[in-house]
Amino acid sequence: MALSLEPDQLALRLRVLKQVDVFRDLPEETLAEICRVMVEEQKAKEEVVFRKGDEGNAMYIIVSGSVRVHVGDHVLTRLGTGKVFGEYALLDSLERSASITSEEVTHLYRLDRKEFSKLMKSSIRVMQGVIKLVLKRIREMNELERKLAQSYLKIQKQNREIELQNKNIHHQKHELEKKNEELLRLNEEKSHLIDVLAHDLRNPLTSSLCLADLLKSHAENLSRDQVKSVEVIENSLRRINRIINQIVDINEIATPNIALKPQRINLAVILRDAVSLYANAVAHKNIHLTLQAEDLYSIVDPNYASLIIENLLSNAIKFSPAGKNINLKLYPSNGMARIEIEDQGPGISKQDILKLFGKYQKQSETTVREEKQEALGLSIVMKYVRAMNGNVWCTSEEGKGSTLFVEFAIASSDVH
Repeated sequence: MALSLEPDQLALRLRVLKQVDVFRDLPEETLAEICRVMVEEQKAKEEVVFRKGDEGNAMYIIVSGSVRVHVGDHVLTRLGTGKVFGEYALLDSLERSASITSEEVTHLYRLDRKEFSKLMKSSIRVMQGVIKLVLKRIREMNELERKLAQSYLKIQKQNREIELQNKNIHHQKHELEKKNEELLRLNEEKSHLIDVLAHDLRNPLTSSLCLADLLKSHAENLSRDQVKSVEVIENSLRRINRIINQIVDINEIATPNIALKPQRINLAVILRDAVSLYANAVAHKNIHLTLQAEDLYSIVDPNYASLIIENLLSNAIKFSPAGKNINLKLYPSNGMARIEIEDQGPGISKQDILKLFGKYQKQSETTVREEKQEALGLSIVMKYVRAMNGNVWCTSEEGKGSTLFVEFAIASSDVH
């Protein structure tokens, strides 16, 4: 329905229409007819103009303010003064493809399809204007689709490059893992070889040192040259012993993790083997060694368990005076298999017991206590014991000997 407008109202509407693409090229009398059928609407902030799915029945022109075009919470675009929306409704009553909501107080002109259809019938130029606007929208959509297609192709290319990079990274990671596994294996073999060599060298070395000590204890039966020769031999043997221990210490620093191969073994067998291994050294020093061992089983690495017992027994033999006793025991205690090595050596002070399992103490040949550092560091023994979930400690009194204890959990009889 055409409205009767005051001259200033008509002038304002004409000014707005001349800024809109649909109507810009229409003659002024045609624009005046459109002005008379437009309806003014005022929308408050966040007021819905129409919703997605509503029937399309009008086009809107924004006189002032702004709106957002959205689907749910997803904003497609925002429109301000002079912009048009809903123009397809002038040609068809299809459902709205998006919702329109004002973002501030917004002044709109609404042009209904029915009123506009009457104008199109009377003016071919009005119809051309609408078609021109629709075609512009189509071109804009085509350009948008073209850009989206280009972006999609670019994204596909980037995805292919990323996939290729991921494959390369995966391959490199796999190669690094293989190399790392090989290095770990070689390092374990190296550590095992060092342990074996140190073990095999230390046993004859301990026997040789015991013989040298025995010869020194009978110095009155030797000539001066023989005494000097024994001293040279002893010093050389001790130097070799220090070198072996330094190699073992360095190996321990470079091997933070121990590669265990735990088995259910009879600890009494390990003790008997250790006693047999040092039989000559015990005989040369005239030491009385007793073994009291029950058959007790534990889940431990047999190689490392042997190293622990052999080195503790070696220390006890080395620092026990000739003619003294060493008692080696294995017995159950609170669910643990306890190994006890008791000697009658010079003993250790309370302060030195606290430092007994410390690493890399300064070596010296001037005192009995410092001389003990030439044996395998007890810090390494502790490392082996703890790696197998065991305990190790020492009790001692100066002048009355020392007792070292090692414990491992007793394995149940149904474990194989």
